Amino acid sequence: MNKNILYLLYFTVYTIILLFFGKGGFKKTNNTRDFFVAGNSLGLAISVFTFSATWFSAASMQGVTGSVFSYGYNTVLYSILPWFLGAILLIILAPKLRSYDILTLPEFFYLKYKSKWLQAMGGIMIVITFTLYIIIQVRGFGIVISELLNINYMFAIILVYIFVIYTTFGGLFSVAKTDGLNIILIVIGIFLAAILILNEVNGISIMHERAASINTRPFPNFPHVTEKGGLLDPFANGQMPPIVTFTSLFGWGLGLASNPQYATRIISAKSNKVAIKMICYSVVLLAFLYMGLIIIGIGGRVLEPTIEAITTVDEVFPYLINNVIYSPLSALILISITAAAISTANSQLLIAASGFTYDFYKNIINPSIKEEKFLNLNRVFIFLIGTVSLIMAIKPPESLLVYGGYIWGFYSASFLIPLYGGIFWKKSTKEGAIAAFSVGLISIIIFIIKDFNTMIHPAMPSVFASALTFYIVSKYYYNKVNK
Repeated sequence: MNKNILYLLYFTVYTIILLFFGKGGFKKTNNTRDFFVAGNSLGLAISVFTFSATWFSAASMQGVTGSVFSYGYNTVLYSILPWFLGAILLIILAPKLRSYDILTLPEFFYLKYKSKWLQAMGGIMIVITFTLYIIIQVRGFGIVISELLNINYMFAIILVYIFVIYTTFGGLFSVAKTDGLNIILIVIGIFLAAILILNEVNGISIMHERAASINTRPFPNFPHVTEKGGLLDPFANGQMPPIVTFTSLFGWGLGLASNPQYATRIISAKSNKVAIKMICYSVVLLAFLYMGLIIIGIGGRVLEPTIEAITTVDEVFPYLINNVIYSPLSALILISITAAAISTANSQLLIAASGFTYDFYKNIINPSIKEEKFLNLNRVFIFLIGTVSLIMAIKPPESLLVYGGYIWGFYSASFLIPLYGGIFWKKSTKEGAIAAFSVGLISIIIFIIKDFNTMIHPAMPSVFASALTFYIVSKYYYNKVNK
């Protein structure tokens, strides 16, 4: 069968199944709690599916694979390890966070600190950062669909826009159902791609032997030529120095630990036990998926030491599947890459909507809004945010992995200390939380704009500034009240 016809057939089947799964959430969604957190009713299996699928975005599927292809094993230290360290903090956080009756993470700030404005500021930041982060998913989908259907990038991103808007309109019930489909496709796609790669390179041992001798540029406009042994070196033979690598923890790791999309999954689980198991089981599943991506990245570089036809790391995975190891299974693998983008984008759209409608609009402007009108307002806002992200994705960032780490850094700089400090430190105060949030946010904006030291992730000094501010201000006001 002709390649293009086969790809179109797979894509059509995926579209029909996705739309079928997505419509189920509309019937179950009757109120705000259903819409945002699925009525706090999700069992273990669906919780693992939706947590893993939300985690495994285009930044993982394409960003990690392309970075491993270009930098080698350094990517494990730069992004994967920090993510898993962030997951450990989520396990510690989960039972404490669930003791608060909240629908959104910023609502915790109101219940803990009695500050509507801190909740509102958190909501507005969620709107801005998730709008920027959804660009990653739109770009990832656009690259793959352009390869899959041989269509223009602009038309391809319009397709993901339609898919994501539709699957988000039904709230978390719809998102969770489609996540179940998407994570299964992701697992199958990565497993198949890794097997095909290993078969071509004659096994893991030979793959590493050959990788050690590569000394080419991964693609023409990449800034570095890979030195021999660089793919296997933890710091890519100096291309990714230790300070660059380890300070990424403050962006990816601590950002994940304070990210609203994972807090939402914790809240939506039906019990503390389910929430903790969800994180643990998901991390095990994700570890296997990342092992597959590492094999694809290293093995792909062995098979194609330089890819002349691409310009960014995010194009590596689709190119390998469609050109280097093409088989009748390639269409399914490419569909799995699109599944990673959709499964994260719809979740982030839902959380972005909650940031505006629940944490800002209902909280500050119209507390008495009726339920049906409120749900419709969420759907209107989902449409608007999706449209803004679509427009911004026309000129997307060059590296999904690096860009994503900067976006997540905003959460470690602003949310992290008021969240964990408020839960685990008895002397925390409203004044300390507001000051820490503000100082951390202002700090990371300044460090990104001024670019003081490109070797240090801007989230690191911002987290320190936030933590110091939180301690000093909270202690002052606590002592003042308790004299």
